[in-house]
Amino acid sequence: MKKLLIITLFFILLSCADDKTDSRNTITSDDFTTPLISENFLVLGINQVDYDKRKTLHTLIYQARNPATDDYLIKNSYNISANGRQMHSITSNHPVFPKKFNMEKNIKENINDLNKNLQQTAYNNSIKPIDKNSIVLKRTIPKTVEVGTRWENIYLLNVNNNTFSTINATCIAISESAYFFLQDGLEKLTNEQITAITTAFDKDYSIIHKYYGEETDTDGNGKVSFLIADFSEGLFGFFYSADKYYSHDLPNNIKSNEADVLYVNHYYFKNGWDKHQTDLKATFIHEFQHMVAFDCRSRLNLNPSLDTWINEGLSMLSEYYGGYAAPLYGYVSSYFLKNQGISLITDDSSQDYGLSYLFIRYLQIRFGDDFIKKLYSSEYTGIKAVEKAVNTGFNELFLDFTKMILVTGRNVTTDIR
Repeated sequence: MKKLLIITLFFILLSCADDKTDSRNTITSDDFTTPLISENFLVLGINQVDYDKRKTLHTLIYQARNPATDDYLIKNSYNISANGRQMHSITSNHPVFPKKFNMEKNIKENINDLNKNLQQTAYNNSIKPIDKNSIVLKRTIPKTVEVGTRWENIYLLNVNNNTFSTINATCIAISESAYFFLQDGLEKLTNEQITAITTAFDKDYSIIHKYYGEETDTDGNGKVSFLIADFSEGLFGFFYSADKYYSHDLPNNIKSNEADVLYVNHYYFKNGWDKHQTDLKATFIHEFQHMVAFDCRSRLNLNPSLDTWINEGLSMLSEYYGGYAAPLYGYVSSYFLKNQGISLITDDSSQDYGLSYLFIRYLQIRFGDDFIKKLYSSEYTGIKAVEKAVNTGFNELFLDFTKMILVTGRNVTTDIR
């Protein structure tokens, strides 16, 4: 009988082994006066966020007790285990523009990788972006644009395979802050759609300038340009940083329009406008943040390639400032539905958008709006940039963040953290 009890106890302890950790980073029920897991959904208006509560608890505690180490090693995002963390350090890209393409990644990861590799390589090789109002532009949109003006020989990136097609487009609308071009041959937008996007972006343009900074007027026409074009489903829009460099500074396989241009997918205007209207409006401000981040850091002679988890989090936060709740809570819901082991900090583009948003939103709530411009002006691009911006160690900060999610809305603490 005694042997049976000992064997039983051994297997109980063995099953708990994965939960052992340094007491500094352990979250236990003793830390709270109510159960750890909320039985309530997160609700904002009609947006409900449902999630598997057991997965949520496990994921957050796993992250809280396995933070980034002091020498800034990071977890490989979807490839960690409870018994032995797989770790590797961030290394700079070899100073050669990438030619190979990873066909296994999804379309969002592809564009993030393309931008990251291009920006890092250009920075490593001291290739400067185009100066404001440059007089030596080789290719640009017409200097004078009116409704009906044609923009010819535009390079359109195929994000799926890193190739380019050449298209023409026509200006369909001009707002206070932007030109809106439609690729020739595509079905026209309705007056309702044109009014919706031009009005929304003029509002959001001011928001970005207030909280983030200003774009560089690369092409000297005083406005941002949007090209509504035909490209793959699954991507509402994108910023391609090659457009900010001179063509002669790039290899032949990378094309630049030498313009302040952002790309928006025509598909979603004609396939479920009522469903995707908010997503499309959010796309304009989301991609504009990417452009402004690039321009602000480039003007300061800093590496423009902020780590993807920060850059995407900042763009998701811009959607919050713009008032676009539904897309944000879709990403948050998606994060909470996933299995354990999703990492906030990665050295590639495979970060989780919902988690990135939650973390950056937490910084905004706790430290105020000014942290954004501090990130923009940081000499660092990742964890250290965050630490400097908020004057807090990352391990402590991330543990506070995970605890915050577990206790939010439960009235169990008044601690500002």
